[in-house]
Amino acid sequence: MNTSFFGRLLTAASLTGAAFLVHAEITVDDRLPAGNIVFEKIVGDEVFVHQDLRDTTTPWFYWAMRVKGAAGRTLTFRFTTSDAVGVRGPVVSTDAGKTFAYAAEKDATRKSFVYTFGPEEAETYFYECHPYVRTDWDTFVAKYAGNPSFKVGELCKSSQKGASVPVASVGCLDGTPKHRILLSARHHCSETMASWVLEGTIDQFLAGDELGAWLRANVELTVVPFTDYDGVQAGDQGKNRAPHDHNRDYTEFRFAETRAIAELLKRKPYEIYIDVHCPWLHSDCNEFLYTPWKDPKTIHDLALEKRFSQLLEELQCGSMRYRASDDIPFGVAWNTDKNYALGMSAVRWALANIPSLRICRTYEVPFANARGAVVTPDTCRDLGRDTAKVFKAILSE
Repeated sequence: MNTSFFGRLLTAASLTGAAFLVHAEITVDDRLPAGNIVFEKIVGDEVFVHQDLRDTTTPWFYWAMRVKGAAGRTLTFRFTTSDAVGVRGPVVSTDAGKTFAYAAEKDATRKSFVYTFGPEEAETYFYECHPYVRTDWDTFVAKYAGNPSFKVGELCKSSQKGASVPVASVGCLDGTPKHRILLSARHHCSETMASWVLEGTIDQFLAGDELGAWLRANVELTVVPFTDYDGVQAGDQGKNRAPHDHNRDYTEFRFAETRAIAELLKRKPYEIYIDVHCPWLHSDCNEFLYTPWKDPKTIHDLALEKRFSQLLEELQCGSMRYRASDDIPFGVAWNTDKNYALGMSAVRWALANIPSLRICRTYEVPFANARGAVVTPDTCRDLGRDTAKVFKAILSE
């Protein structure tokens, strides 16, 4: 449920020797796509807020808020509970979400950012990261309307709202393809950059170049853009949702979406499965692109998985550079059995249950910074295209 929050700002000024009060009403609310904010108070030029965890059991960082009535002012936004501001500050839109920019990077800290509103800036959107909701997917799908190599259907009805969860089929859709690949994203619904990666892979499959033609002739690609569909639309955190999130549900299958993905993988002999994620907000491995390796005892073909990493490093062209040496081995840092105490992840379940898989892995795509490169929807699409190059190379071998 969306709720509006209002703050009043009073300032004193002097004009021809007489003091007077200038009154302006500032609105801070969550009335925007995937909105998520809890307003606390305004004191002078400081706005105090925090992210809405809802049914998330641990501190997490996703938020999205709309600000109105602040034209001409410079305000500091302070998050009061835990780190919630990325390394480049929020992404900002002054045109109701049509375009976004890192417009508050200069003075951003992990818990605050400063923004100067233009003199005519009536409404401004602030997001922790570049948003991606159903309307973004629908806009992308419309680009390929009527293309016989791109079909969109229904994966299932969502668990919470009964909404139609989309699934796309791309490439060789007539006859029997030589190879099958499955891509999924948004098991943790707030990890938005993953969706842009999927767009890039689909773009390459449908491109008019030699690579696109080979992919369409040989590969059937299945894409699940929103695993936690309801959470995406509502602006939830998704990570560590009680009693467990979607990517720990491959033990109990409480969610219709996870059951449907498992059935997809069982239905056809998929050779490659990649589930795309985003890491924590800042610092260390969270600011570069990497794969967290699974237990070597469970990997079907360790040499081939290493070859995939080598090819991605060699063939990439985008500014968000991948290094195989950045991958996190199993048993290091957070990547241990303890991380899966609440249930199996999608990739772990697939390794244990789908013998046809030759490649089965996760991408962790940073939110804003990748070893100095600025992360944007375009750089994520580039990663998706580069991944499609690897598909051809490794399947040809």
